[in-house]
Parts: sequence; structure tokens; C-alpha cells
Amino acid sequence: MRVIFVFICGLMLLGNSYISDCHAQRTDIQSWNLVTATVNLDPQKNWFMYGEVQPRIGDNISRLERLLLRSALGYNVNERLALYLGYGWTPTFTNSSYDEDFRNENRIWQQALYKHDLWGLQWQHRLRQEQRIIQDASGTSNRTRYLLRGSYGLSSNGDVGLTGYNEIFVTENGTTKGPIGGFDRDRFFFGPYLKSGPGRYEVGYLGEYARQFGNDSRMINALMLSANYSF
Repeated sequence: MRVIFVFICGLMLLGNSYISDCHAQRTDIQSWNLVTATVNLDPQKNWFMYGEVQPRIGDNISRLERLLLRSALGYNVNERLALYLGYGWTPTFTNSSYDEDFRNENRIWQQALYKHDLWGLQWQHRLRQEQRIIQDASGTSNRTRYLLRGSYGLSSNGDVGLTGYNEIFVTENGTTKGPIGGFDRDRFFFGPYLKSGPGRYEVGYLGEYARQFGNDSRMINALMLSANYSF
């Protein structure tokens, strides 16, 4: 099963590299840092609160490019399926030339997260819908995101292992001075994880091909550090 997992992650990396080689017009080295917390609100663990902080340091790891602050109320339908309704404040701090240019953005988001086991791996399917209200844009931009994650435990209790995911973003409607409709970006991650107490910690390579600045495209190569807690 390790071979299957490595093969799947290899295909994801190959596809991401192909996009980068063929289409990227600019590249950037970044550092992404993510902290999340999920807190149960009742003894049955049906309802929960979710919080997230994620600063992204761009321009060859020299300045803050974007800050993501997300929160949500969630409901566990069963052991496999969870539903979220949330709000995010996600401003950017630089423009397409990496000059300081603050641009505010608010997001309302809905999410379905489904987990299951297959081929000796733990899988997650995450479908997220976002309504993006961006400063100076002509209206609300709607975006759909789908993430597929696979994790393989290397220890007998599964506390140490490897994980990888790929996420596709599609903007449903374009706006003036805002996102363009259609393909938005593709994001890939691969690295080890460690579970300890209430936390799960990951470190690895994140690659993202994005049509982020108007008609220009960009390839991000980032070091991704994440700490995810459940209480």
C-alpha cells in the first residue's frame, strides 16, 4: 500500500510540475504557516467551533502577502461527514508587482468534509463554496474548491506518517477589478505528519499554480508548516 500512496502523490506532483513548466509566467518562494483549532460544544460531539490563522510570507519570504483568519460553526452528521458554515477575513498586502498595496477581502463559506478508509489509506474529501467580497471589485465572486487528501501511517498506531493532497479552485463568475471566471488555481502538498496529544503537525512542500494577478499566472514554491488541534 505504500507503493500505491507514493504513486498517487507522484502523479499529483508530476501534474503540478507540468503546469509550472508550461504556463507559469513568474515564480515566488514563500512560507505558509497554519494553525487551526476545533472545539466540541456538546458532550455528544455533534456541534463544534472551528478557528484558523494562516499568515503567508511571500516575495521570496521577505514580506507578509496575505493573512487568512477563518471561523465556522460545524455539525458532525456522523463519524465520516461534517458540515461547516463560516466567515473569513482574508486581506492581501501586496499587489502584482509585490509593492505594498492593502486590499480587503471578506468571505462567507460553506463546507462538507467526508472521511473514509480505502487501500490502507485514510482519505478526506473537502468541498468548499466561497462568496468573496473583495475591495474595489464590482460584485461578489463565487468560488468552488475541491480537495482530496490521502494519509498513510508509518507507525503501528498511525501517529507518524505521510500525507499529501491536491486542491482545485474554480471561480464561477468573474467581476470587474476582481477574479476572472474559470480555472483559478491548483494546489499540491506532500510531507510527513506527527500526532501528539490533541495536535497533528505537518511540514512539507506546497506548490501552487495560480492565475492570481489578472491574466498573469504564478507558480508558488512554499514551505508549509501546520499545527491542527482538536479539543
